[in-house]
Amino acid sequence: MIKEEIMLTAFDLFAQYGIKSVSMDDIAHNMGISKRTIYEFFEDKETLLLEGFELNYNKMRLYLEQLEKGAFNSLDIILLFYEEFMKHPRWFNRKFYEDLKRYPKALQKTEEKKNLFFKKCIKLLNLGVKEGVFLPNINFGIVALLAKEQVKMIHPPKTFSNYSITEVFNTILLTFLRGISTEKGISILERHQLRHTQIQ
Repeated sequence: MIKEEIMLTAFDLFAQYGIKSVSMDDIAHNMGISKRTIYEFFEDKETLLLEGFELNYNKMRLYLEQLEKGAFNSLDIILLFYEEFMKHPRWFNRKFYEDLKRYPKALQKTEEKKNLFFKKCIKLLNLGVKEGVFLPNINFGIVALLAKEQVKMIHPPKTFSNYSITEVFNTILLTFLRGISTEKGISILERHQLRHTQIQ
């Protein structure tokens, strides 16, 4: 579908070069189509951003719903969802998010979608207590806020400059999850790490 291809192409370019420096002409040229074709679908760049974020959110929401319908516990779901999320590390570009401040409607939409996912995160963490994979008596509201702050660290500071963004995020997440997991949860994390070591 041409409309979806325009959004995906645009977001790839935005992630590489920032939003401000990528014009509609650049997107059209990259796709081999006319700028007029883009304007048939999108009134302006902010409209493109709004619909692009909605597309990405819906894809991730549907993926999460599929996981919840499967034979997975809450910790499995968190790990698998995180893996899917990290398939797009090129989006973790400070310039992208700095430029996004110029588009208040799009910025507001991203915050709304993040809040929906974090509410889901709290539900999964509480479910994990019932399943015996997470420790009880933990304030998961604080846990979710810590996770939200990690996501904000789109581009790690110079302290982590010798490591890839993926490696930094993976280390923080796995250490974090291990700290709130029961023995049952830790065994799941260890199997997850072993599987990834074998794949590498």
